Amino acid sequence: MDSYVTETEFINMLKEGQRVFNRICVEQGAFKGFDLSGLTFEECLFSVDFSDSKFENTKFTNSNLKTCIFTDCILNKAVFVGNSLEGADFSGAKVEGITFKDNTFHSIMLTESHLAEMIL
Repeated sequence: MDSYVTETEFINMLKEGQRVFNRICVEQGAFKGFDLSGLTFEECLFSVDFSDSKFENTKFTNSNLKTCIFTDCILNKAVFVGNSLEGADFSGAKVEGITFKDNTFHSIMLTESHLAEMIL
């Protein structure tokens, strides 16, 4: 990763209107209830709690989303391509129209109905 970012720094980047994030690392923090729709994350590392957040049309490519919590998130039309999702939790997430391919995952939490909705 090129840049280690604290929870506060990431929030400030969002407030400043940054829409594309490349090679940042955020390993601690809770971003519950955030609207992160339409953002792009490329080659990033996150290990945080995104519970109840909105990710419509958000793109995650070639990122490490280790132990991220996406519980009850809105992920409609989100794109997850080429990511590592070890220990990620998608329980209760809305995944209509999601693109989910070429990801690696171990101990991922999601329901069978979610899996059926995802494009693998």
